Amino acid sequence: MNQLIKWALCWAIIFSSLTGFSNILILNGLTHEHAILGESAQVKGVIKLKNDAETPIKVLFYKQEYLLACGQESNFANTPTHSYSLARYLTTPLSEKILAPKEEFDLPYSVALPQSSPNGSYWSVIMIEAADPITSNDPSGVSINSKVRYAIQVIANKGAFESPKLSFLDVRYNAKKQQASNSQVIVSLKNEGRFSAKTKVSLEIYNDKGEKIKVFESLSRRIYQDKCNTFEVDIVGLPKGKYEGILIADNGTDLFASNLELSIE
Repeated sequence: MNQLIKWALCWAIIFSSLTGFSNILILNGLTHEHAILGESAQVKGVIKLKNDAETPIKVLFYKQEYLLACGQESNFANTPTHSYSLARYLTTPLSEKILAPKEEFDLPYSVALPQSSPNGSYWSVIMIEAADPITSNDPSGVSINSKVRYAIQVIANKGAFESPKLSFLDVRYNAKKQQASNSQVIVSLKNEGRFSAKTKVSLEIYNDKGEKIKVFESLSRRIYQDKCNTFEVDIVGLPKGKYEGILIADNGTDLFASNLELSIE
């Protein structure tokens, strides 16, 4: 029988706070955010893991950079690529551990930023990876080995938070023909500030009388400083016609708006 080796990368941004894939559970979330204020430039945290299997599992721990360049897909790198990388200041005491069946384990980490560091958001990720692949069979009889890793975002906000300005870089419709059942507005935003911000985009729809008739929202996503992120706003149940719309980007503190015209055919 032919064997297909398939490496499955599970990114932190697509899972809920109680994350489980295969037999490793992340119990306390995939984003860990810390405030560093005053004279102290050190913080500590833990990542809570559980081996949900009936057999021991070897787990690997290592740091990587989470890259979100404008106009490109997000990616990971082994070396720092930007001035706000947390990698050089982020430490963990272990690089691997064997978890007994049903064992829960706290992986501690610490962040020590120099006092001279500029204010802003610093970030990197701690990868948590099961050393051994998981084997399963697809309907065609091919054996698939899936190797899973989780990216835990660690963010340190140094100094008093400043709400970042958000810029609309691009607004477009999805490539499919616009129909009430499947149309979508895709919005690219850039963070022009010094701090990251969890952001949500909403689309207010107005009829030809200027009356607001619908509001559609995207999922929330984080935008790091001088980086971009993309937001998809699904439009469902809107009858055929022409509409005026207002896109609103909400970073939790301030609102940023842009007008658009929408035609559903």
